[in-house]
Amino acid sequence: MPRPLKELPLFPTESEIARELFGAERINGWPAIVKSLELQGFPRIDPVFGRRYWPAVRQWLDHRYGVGTLGAPSAVDGEENWSCLKKGRSRQA
Repeated sequence: MPRPLKELPLFPTESEIARELFGAERINGWPAIVKSLELQGFPRIDPVFGRRYWPAVRQWLDHRYGVGTLGAPSAVDGEENWSCLKKGRSRQA
C-alpha cells in the first residue's frame, strides 16, 4: 500500500512517485507516462539532486486538475440582491 502523500521525501525516487500516483500495478509503465507528462510541463528531474522535487509535482497535478483555483473573484461585480429569496417571491434572472 502506498504511503500517504504527505510522507514522501522532498526528492523521491521515480518508483516512489509512480507508486504514489498509480499504485504498484502501473509502476512499470511510468517511464512512458512521465515522458508524455513532461511534454505537458510536468516537473523534470533536478540536475543537482537527480530526482524530481515532490512539492512541484503535487503543485503541477493540483493545477492540472483545478485544485485550489476556487478563490475570490478578481473584481467586484456589483452589489448582491437577495430579495428574490424572500418567502413568497419567485426568482428572476
